[in-house]
Amino acid sequence: MSNGHEFYFIEDRVDAQGVDLRLLRRLLSYLRPHKGLVALALLGLTLGTACQLAGPYLIKVIIDRHILAGRFPGMIRWVALYLGSLAGAMGFLYLQMLSVSVLGQRVILAIRKEMFFRLERLPVSFFDRTPTGRLMTRLTSDVEALQELISSGLVSTVGDVTVLIGIAAILLWMNPALALVVFAVLPVLILFVEVLKKFIREANREMRRKLARLNAFLQEHVSGVAVVKAFVQEEKSGRQFEALNRDYASESIRLTNFYSFYFPGVELFSSVAVALLLWRGGVQVLSGVITFGTLVAFLEYAQKFFNPIKDMSDKYNILQSALASCERIFHILDSEIAPEYRLALPAREERGMNGAARPSPPPAIEFRDVWFSYGGNSGAGSSRGREAVLRGVSFAIHEGEMGAIVGATGAGKTTILNLLCRLYEISRGRILLFGRDLREIPREELREMLSLVLQDPFLFSGSIRENVEAGGPAVEKAVAAAGVAGFSDMWEEGLETTVGERGGRLSVGQRQLVAFARALARDPKVLLLDEATSSVDPVTEHEIQKALGNILSGRTSLVVAHRLSTILSADRIIVLHKGKVRETGTHQELMEAGGIYHRLYMLQFNGHAAPTAVSPGANPDSV
Repeated sequence: MSNGHEFYFIEDRVDAQGVDLRLLRRLLSYLRPHKGLVALALLGLTLGTACQLAGPYLIKVIIDRHILAGRFPGMIRWVALYLGSLAGAMGFLYLQMLSVSVLGQRVILAIRKEMFFRLERLPVSFFDRTPTGRLMTRLTSDVEALQELISSGLVSTVGDVTVLIGIAAILLWMNPALALVVFAVLPVLILFVEVLKKFIREANREMRRKLARLNAFLQEHVSGVAVVKAFVQEEKSGRQFEALNRDYASESIRLTNFYSFYFPGVELFSSVAVALLLWRGGVQVLSGVITFGTLVAFLEYAQKFFNPIKDMSDKYNILQSALASCERIFHILDSEIAPEYRLALPAREERGMNGAARPSPPPAIEFRDVWFSYGGNSGAGSSRGREAVLRGVSFAIHEGEMGAIVGATGAGKTTILNLLCRLYEISRGRILLFGRDLREIPREELREMLSLVLQDPFLFSGSIRENVEAGGPAVEKAVAAAGVAGFSDMWEEGLETTVGERGGRLSVGQRQLVAFARALARDPKVLLLDEATSSVDPVTEHEIQKALGNILSGRTSLVVAHRLSTILSADRIIVLHKGKVRETGTHQELMEAGGIYHRLYMLQFNGHAAPTAVSPGANPDSV
């Protein structure tokens, strides 16, 4: 658990000033496959704007030519045209809004899909240093910011600019002197908007940062609710959440305050412009310079002129927020994918000193002077630091052998399995699988060769069968071998029984058995077990060991174990200490050597009868 807020201060903060055209161009590139919708939206915008701009001028004609002149004949036609312009504006606005909404959803669909596919292909080191809650914010809030920009920002901004230019042109055409009266307040209004815009932009950015921090905290504490309860941390967690929640609420209120000052301010300036227009226009009407209809049209146009200005700051902040979200999203999309998703290196032939190919078959697993650091080439910022975890590790496991890795916590045991699965890249040295450099093996082929069973089994929500099928097609065989049928047959749904979120409906032991069956379902050449029996009770462990006796016979395997009783029959035991291989040999050989393994064994079984080794293929019940 985090002790306060420091974990969440590792922010991917974006301090973009102005409009980043590079980001905007990249975002607009997602519109290219939808040119038809873009054209339809622009058509609706153009025709709708024309209808809006025609309305006030039609009022002028009706007043001057018919109402003031007392000429009723022909007025109905102009009134019908005015009503038609209103209906046209509404219809074309509907066309525009529908088009941009569909366009926004399609673009977001593509971006969200691309993000998910990229996330699944990023190296594990990326997730080591990135909170899950923040990634969820990228996939939800940040993507929604882009949707808001496309749906109500870009096209609407084009429409606002078009309206402004159109009204300015019409006013200057109708009466330049009176138009300048309307424009007189613009310099002060623009200064007011620019000053407030800077504060609104910063408040908007801070609010999104604090939302990401709040989401990260929520995700962590929901996932770790059992630990919170077990250590009676409800009150402390509640206080931490309250502080984060209060920070987010305060920032939201601050942003609301800016908007509460901004909108009335723009309304005030527009009212001043209308007042000046009434004063100057009234004088001109009384002196006969302009008609009363012209003044009414000017008042209508003035209202329409300031509405886009009032909205443009809001649109600008939508744009700023979306561009900040773009930068965070594109940071994920541009993150380098895990090496196994790239093209494999060209294979190179291993030769002996005399230049001839090695005649003897290569080991199934071979580490040659392997160095590795989580904080090194796996990504700076890792919580494990930059100190080397493995230091010149070398060992070999031959085909059909059962290898075992033992050592104290932090010695690097699980790291070896992670490197074999190529979840991380080594800093130095080589790892070979059946004589081939791991980096030369295509990802699909490598995943077919290896199966990993973790200490903490993770199951997806769905049925038992679906979880086992995720490993491979040999479901029935794997279920029988792992002993899953022993408990699934007791339920009415059998293998179709849903396991719940993260397998919550199953016991820890049952989850481990399902994970074991998932690993076996692809019939791997190499089986990797990371403390696979440490989470199960002795009865379940006995069942797993019984199944392992048959499963491991003739299959290459590498087992990480704290319980030495599970690896007594291993063909080769590798003893790690502080990232180095200190001893190798069989159980008997290492016991006779009286070294680190002997001490570990005696500590584990001090005062108790030592277990008897069980060979693969033997029946544990007969021992």
